[in-house]
Amino acid sequence: MLRCITWNLGRRLKKISSQMKAVVERNPDIIAFQEVTLESSKIIKKILSSSYKNIVDSFELSSDQSLWNGPRRLGELIATNYELKPRSQNEFDIPWQERVLAVDIATPKETIEFYNTYIPPGSSNRWKKIETLEGLYKGLAKHTEKKRILCGDFNTPQDELLKHGVCTFAQKINKKGVPKLKKIFRGGSGKRWDQGERSILEDLKEFNLGDAYRRIHPIPKKAYSFVLERRGKVVAKRRFDHFFSSKELIIKSVEYLHKYREDGLSDHSPLELLIK
Repeated sequence: MLRCITWNLGRRLKKISSQMKAVVERNPDIIAFQEVTLESSKIIKKILSSSYKNIVDSFELSSDQSLWNGPRRLGELIATNYELKPRSQNEFDIPWQERVLAVDIATPKETIEFYNTYIPPGSSNRWKKIETLEGLYKGLAKHTEKKRILCGDFNTPQDELLKHGVCTFAQKINKKGVPKLKKIFRGGSGKRWDQGERSILEDLKEFNLGDAYRRIHPIPKKAYSFVLERRGKVVAKRRFDHFFSSKELIIKSVEYLHKYREDGLSDHSPLELLIK
């Protein structure tokens, strides 16, 4: 059995000890974190080093440390006891190279190409989000016999509807629940924005990287991993956090672990994937 967990930690420095305790107790074989900073990564590595031999983050693979500020202060981390070999950060043509952490992980059964990503939110980074999704898709849209897993916080979709499927942020959902594509969105083409989100959510399936959760839990099951609150009120629930995997990796279960979000450890729920 291969147990993998992906979790956006939400930059909660005071919660790191509790976050690591919660994760280690589930004994995952592969851990993928997002919204890791240079400061938090040092703390995480110190805590996890007693349980995991191989830990890598996107900062140690970057050649220009002067970039690690503002929105670029956020990266990813992967931990495992299996042999781990980092891949080049130049594998993807994206605006911020540190937003994809790619490694080869040698499990007892096979070597898996493992990708951990944190897509910039469109609300604060605008078209950087779509440029990152487009570059990620271009780098992964290839037929290969290698087993692959892609995970992370993708900041998409807006919703999933029984009649209409995935709804992107370039669509407006009317009072009848019907989505309509916006011609212009965030100062650019609504069609391009829509396709950028769909390229990962839907189109990677053609290249044997399908949505692991929806393989087990098809729509109409409502699911979410992120809760947006304003003035103490929940205004939106989104399924932003995903695993995409090769169909040859047989899924036993894939579930969101809401307790950790409800306990205040992060504004995201971890997602746990078990592969037979």
